[in-house]
Amino acid sequence: MQIYLILELCIYLVLLPIVYKVMAAIDVSKIFKKGHLTEIKMFYFLIIIIITKIVGDVVIMIMDYIRLLLNISP
Repeated sequence: MQIYLILELCIYLVLLPIVYKVMAAIDVSKIFKKGHLTEIKMFYFLIIIIITKIVGDVVIMIMDYIRLLLNISP
């Protein structure tokens, strides 16, 4: 069971820089007023964490379904 938790953590840590690169390509500064750099950085930070969590959960859910199909114990 501990190996499974470490694997989940690794999935999140691998996805974090990928999501960061994707978000860096998106210009959201048009949404905010000029000079509000702190708000833009906080927005990026929150969106990166949220998207990483969602994508990581989907990957983990797919792994769970595959594990159940193959009858592999956790």
